[in-house]
Amino acid sequence: MDHRWQAAALAAVLTAATLVTTAQPAAAFDSTDFLKVSGSVLKKDAGTGATVGLRGTNLGGWLAAEDWMSPLGEFALDRTGWAATASAGDAALAIDGDDTTRWTTSAPQSGGEWLRVDLGAVSRFDRIAVNHTDFAAGDVARAFTVEVSSNGTTWTGVPISARNGASQVTTATFAPVTARHIRVTQTGSSAVDWWSVGEFNVFNDAASFNPAQWTATASGGTAAAAMIDGNLASRWTTNADQASGEWVRLDLGARMTINHVALDTQKNTTSENDFPRAYTVRLSDDGSTWRQVATGTGTVKATNISFPAAAGRYIRIDQTGTGDKWWSIGEMSVALNNDDYGLQLTLDQRFGAAGAQEIRDAHQDAWITETDFDRIAALGVNYVRLPIGWMTLLDTDGTWKADPWTRIDWAVDRLADRGIYTLLDLHTVPGGGCPWASCGRIGIDPNGFWGSATYQDWVQDIWEAIATRYEGDPAVAGYDLINEPLLYSRSEEAEDADDVAVKSAYYDRLYDAVRAIDPDHVIVMGAFFGYDRIAPPSTYGWTNVVYELHPYDMPNAKDWAAQNQLVTNHLAGLPGLLASPGVPVLYGEYALYSYDDVWARWMAGINARQQSWSSWTYKVRGSDADGQRYWGVYYDRPAPVPVINSDGSATFTEKLQRFDTGTFTRNDRLAATITKYAGGLSTFTPVAVGRAGWTATASSTGGSGTPAGGIDGNGSTRWNSGADQVPGQWYRIDMGSPRTIAMVILQTPVAIKDDYPRGYELQFSLDGNAWTTVDAGLGFGWKQTISVSPQTARYVRFTQTGTGDKWWSIDEITMYSSY
Repeated sequence: MDHRWQAAALAAVLTAATLVTTAQPAAAFDSTDFLKVSGSVLKKDAGTGATVGLRGTNLGGWLAAEDWMSPLGEFALDRTGWAATASAGDAALAIDGDDTTRWTTSAPQSGGEWLRVDLGAVSRFDRIAVNHTDFAAGDVARAFTVEVSSNGTTWTGVPISARNGASQVTTATFAPVTARHIRVTQTGSSAVDWWSVGEFNVFNDAASFNPAQWTATASGGTAAAAMIDGNLASRWTTNADQASGEWVRLDLGARMTINHVALDTQKNTTSENDFPRAYTVRLSDDGSTWRQVATGTGTVKATNISFPAAAGRYIRIDQTGTGDKWWSIGEMSVALNNDDYGLQLTLDQRFGAAGAQEIRDAHQDAWITETDFDRIAALGVNYVRLPIGWMTLLDTDGTWKADPWTRIDWAVDRLADRGIYTLLDLHTVPGGGCPWASCGRIGIDPNGFWGSATYQDWVQDIWEAIATRYEGDPAVAGYDLINEPLLYSRSEEAEDADDVAVKSAYYDRLYDAVRAIDPDHVIVMGAFFGYDRIAPPSTYGWTNVVYELHPYDMPNAKDWAAQNQLVTNHLAGLPGLLASPGVPVLYGEYALYSYDDVWARWMAGINARQQSWSSWTYKVRGSDADGQRYWGVYYDRPAPVPVINSDGSATFTEKLQRFDTGTFTRNDRLAATITKYAGGLSTFTPVAVGRAGWTATASSTGGSGTPAGGIDGNGSTRWNSGADQVPGQWYRIDMGSPRTIAMVILQTPVAIKDDYPRGYELQFSLDGNAWTTVDAGLGFGWKQTISVSPQTARYVRFTQTGTGDKWWSIDEITMYSSY
């Protein structure tokens, strides 16, 4: 039965034991819709009714934030001790954390105006950002230089490697520099516009973290330099049992802002158990005056230590425990990680728990609204995987939030109103269940979850509460216990049989905890990287379970052949998986980039086996230029994101409120492909348009190429532009008579894959004079497949819209009337 109470009742009871209830499930589902496993498929009516393949998408970036996808924000240099001066005006307004105030010249730009910031200590950095979001677009510097100084007297110009003026934020990126003072000088002119700066920020990105510039010392033992030599096999060690008073220290060579320290040892050696039994972490600007930023207990093999972003030149770790093991460090690293946990720690420190929650609420209220559920329903899908971060439910100390269920219940009910199932996915776990930001916390292998009994207890508590709350709810398709569980990610330290046993045993613990409360809901187990990474169901007697795969090939994003092979391999392996271990398969995440034909073949193949899929994801903020056009049905929202450790609460909130889906671009091609297969279509049978009677012309032709070489079906011939790519180059096909077109494939010769168009516009025409643009975007690899709403045309024209130092070459253009 469903144990969800009315929200009013929930407000009166806030203990962990009772935070398990609200309104009845929506009427769109009844008991006959309840899903259970039957053999290797899912069926309605508790496993006795019609077979169901779940087909949908993920609501990523909402209740589990990731910086590349949602506007989580970014960390800048800590502003403690900063002072600003300028050629005119109140320069302090440029570093006050408030976008509604500004430093300004109060006069039209004439050249020579400057803004200077004293960072308070010699620091290392590689990027600056000037935000003028809330002021006239014309108040951006027409041109500028960046200079740095250690003493405020002698200045050195910084060669800028990249400038970006998008989103009313001007950024300048350069090779890492070490300095105390920064001066930005406006060198252009404008007859009208002032130069205004809402906020000025400085960053130490990954490039700034260079161990070659660090120095390590220690209280004793072996040579401390071994802990930063890049070799886990070498190590620093105390050569004695652990006792209070042992310490290690890093001098970073300059002040840096960090929020993470990691202590690593070599896998499957005695060093694995040489972790600190207790520790404190302290920072200092001068090596004498220290401030504590973290305390804790080490974990087997790797100790990942996270804390609110803070600045210092020196890092000292004191071992404060006792034990019969030495203290050993194979490698020590520091970082400033943009992850959900780092965000929460800094928000809590800056604004308190209530203020931090208000900021979270601002993001979540904007990211998904009632209208989004209508947009999802319009895709024709029947299910949504709902990623939930553990900090949606718990505070960072493990206590339950006062009202953790409101948005989860709302999503389940609103989707149910539209006949859409919800899969509850615990997307992040405390400490991190994998080493990446997608698991909520970046860390070295194995991340903190796997070595912490406390964190594992919290997750069991979470699943017991979820099972109690949603038991019997037919709108809930099941429980996805841990997203992407992975102890070791690196090829040199791959998961072994012992690691798989540890992971599987914990899965069994969660399975038993859920089944003690909810005997009926489907339980989803992550077979992350393959079925060899989890025990077969028979090992523990698991029933009514689904195994989940996430087929990605990110290193080969721009290679159609690699993405196509990924699909071929998985579809070929699917019958074997359905035979043994014989449970249903959920392809819970995937993204196949700009290859519409590969997407179509993939979803058709899964449907043919009556299995389940959900693309990643519903929306992302990145653009085509970021490579994110096919990561979301909605994409491209280039608004500025918060600066986590600089922006005031009001500015933070105002930035987050700009990310309503209505401000995004819909990827109509991806949406149409998902819709085509969301109903269960199980075929992909493209019908080629015959080439008889085709002729081709082009804006220019070079070398041995000919226009006919792009349509002759001969891989040894080609057309090429004969010059580096510039906007306006074109290639046109006359098919001789009107034809129906549903898909166009543009292929660059395999031998010169880099000759793909850097940008394109695809147009159709019936008469060669009046043209209709059917698609446009950036080129993406040597073979690009473009699906369109089927329409009739005689002429097809590609116009090259980008710029590059390669020719534009075409091996073949192929068209299909249907697929």
